[in-house]
Amino acid sequence: MKFRNHILIVSLMLILASCGHSPESKRFAVWDFSYMQQVKKSLKRGGVAYRPAYQSLIQRAAEAMERGPYSVTFKNIISPGGTKHDYMSMGPYWWPDPSKPDGLPYIRRDGEVNPESGIDKEQLSGLIDDVRTLSLAWYFSGDKDYARKAAELLRVWFLDEETLMNPHLEFGQTIPGRITGRGIGIIDTKSFSTLVDAIVLLESSGALRKHEEEEIRAWFGEYFNWLTTSQHGKDEDVYPNNHSVAFDVQVTSVARYIVKDEYVKAKILAVPAVRIDKMIRADGRQPEELIRTKAYGYSVDNLGNFFDLGEIGLKMDIDIFGYSNHEGGSLQKALEFVAGYLGRQDEWPWKQTADWEQTENNIGLLLRRAARYFNNPEYKIMWEQAFAQKMGNHWSVLVIPGL
Repeated sequence: MKFRNHILIVSLMLILASCGHSPESKRFAVWDFSYMQQVKKSLKRGGVAYRPAYQSLIQRAAEAMERGPYSVTFKNIISPGGTKHDYMSMGPYWWPDPSKPDGLPYIRRDGEVNPESGIDKEQLSGLIDDVRTLSLAWYFSGDKDYARKAAELLRVWFLDEETLMNPHLEFGQTIPGRITGRGIGIIDTKSFSTLVDAIVLLESSGALRKHEEEEIRAWFGEYFNWLTTSQHGKDEDVYPNNHSVAFDVQVTSVARYIVKDEYVKAKILAVPAVRIDKMIRADGRQPEELIRTKAYGYSVDNLGNFFDLGEIGLKMDIDIFGYSNHEGGSLQKALEFVAGYLGRQDEWPWKQTADWEQTENNIGLLLRRAARYFNNPEYKIMWEQAFAQKMGNHWSVLVIPGL
């Protein structure tokens, strides 16, 4: 009898182990797991607050089930490194010189995206979007088929020898005739900050084997070393505009995923002096973003980067949201500056060649989050009155709390 009981106990332990482990023991970067638990409970009780976002998520997950896999090896060219396993992209605003027979060297047209510049970017975007969607669809619905599909996509991109990506971005944002890669190419993988949270969540599904989880973490460990030691990484870290803030989001998210807490703390603690002091003026303007042809969009996107950094900081008991620099510039001032032009496109004194409506919607999502950061119910009211109906189906509503 004792032997039988022992076998039953061991069997139960194996069953539980095969079901994955709780993400509570892990560390999310930007996503908030306690909040996600509340959302899940609300959905199970039939609550309507998160129903639009959930329904949109499940619809997109059904579509993602039919897509993929994705790989850097699916391109038709070989990188300067001599292998298709290297990620490649071209600078988006660079075009062939029409005055040259071969078009070389390429010339820059700020704000005009060359449709041939992506190379591996579409594959990368597909991977990140679908893994995020599928992991969240599994968590909120309980349907493990979503998790299995997400795990399949991760294996192809990170683990399978024939299709994996090498852990570096040496050839990101090349410029034909000029340079084989640049530090600013690192912004291509900014959404790795989302991907690592999706992987952490997925680990609790059991769809990935333990050794696969370890191998993916090892991949990101190598990638982190490249980010922090390569010349490209060093160049991106000191870039004077949104690129460096996006770098901070990516590198701290990856560091949190591979449990490098001291690096995360040091990086977030440096944000006020290294980023906010240099980038945000007393009235909330971000001068380096205002010189672009999509000045409104870049200002809002960079503020979103700051908000993501702030989310990571809060998990480390570091609050950058209350900081004001010597001029009086702060994240709240930056928010109020861009929000002040909502519905006033004709009064915007800088350039914005496209995407005004989408930029306003992105401000709405930031206002929802800002209501909590700054404990300001007015932001919540603005969200509810102007944006909740049209943006309440956005996936971030399921993973990042508002007030």
